[in-house]
Amino acid sequence: MQLQLMTTITTKGQVTIPEAVRRALDASIGDKVAFVRVEKDRKEATIRVISTSVVDQLAGSLKTPIHYMPQAKVRKILARERAKRYT
Repeated sequence: MQLQLMTTITTKGQVTIPEAVRRALDASIGDKVAFVRVEKDRKEATIRVISTSVVDQLAGSLKTPIHYMPQAKVRKILARERAKRYT
């Protein structure tokens, strides 16, 4: 399908995906858009719609040995370590 629709880049660097394109891609509110190929010389980019259900399915699938720590606790630990260094 060849769609020739135009949109304008805002001062914030954002664009609105035209309704016809959203329908053609079956894109819904909350879906993510990935730029999977950018060709600088040709000034072209390919986008892929990633449905929220796929994103939700992948949420938490990557494990890390680093445990979450609240920012307030991190600051206390850093302050304590810094105090040791300068006292």
